[in-house]
Amino acid sequence: MKRLHFLLISLLITGLSATALTQTPGSNFKSKWAKLSKNSAGIFKVSARPGEDIPEATLNISFGPGSLISVARGKQGPPKDMLEESDIIGVVNRNLRVVKFCYCRALKADPEFEGDAIVGMKIKTDGKVSKVEIEPSDISNHKFGKCLGPRVAKWKFPRYSGKKEDGLTVKSIGYEFPLSFNQAR
Repeated sequence: MKRLHFLLISLLITGLSATALTQTPGSNFKSKWAKLSKNSAGIFKVSARPGEDIPEATLNISFGPGSLISVARGKQGPPKDMLEESDIIGVVNRNLRVVKFCYCRALKADPEFEGDAIVGMKIKTDGKVSKVEIEPSDISNHKFGKCLGPRVAKWKFPRYSGKKEDGLTVKSIGYEFPLSFNQAR
């Protein structure tokens, strides 16, 4: 029953472009990819050149045209009841440089490496990621997946209370996003 509630809550929160982190029997990467990537604008894309290097120390620095830096002081308002898809997508977008860092490292070991993956995570109410899964398993077990998984686990999302409209409270939500990575041409 809890699993069904989690699945329904996850689908409700993330809309059509995301599914619950838990897998159902018979589901596979290709069908999940087709479902998550129906809208090509919803695919997070990363490209790099073999030999390109991004120092990990600069991963969180993103200054450039259109950059906005904001600082909040004092108490923040109360947390939202539930995260919205835009909250999650914003964090993923801010961390695409981390994905590129891992992809550049993978290209050094395997210059022909490219492909598609699905990154799934559970986000706790405190905004921390409690679980990361990368599909398919050959990507997860590749140097790229081994680099990316622990870094995604460190991403910080906005806090939320977990209160649903029906009065129940959740401790975490699941979210999956499609990721396509290839060599820059």
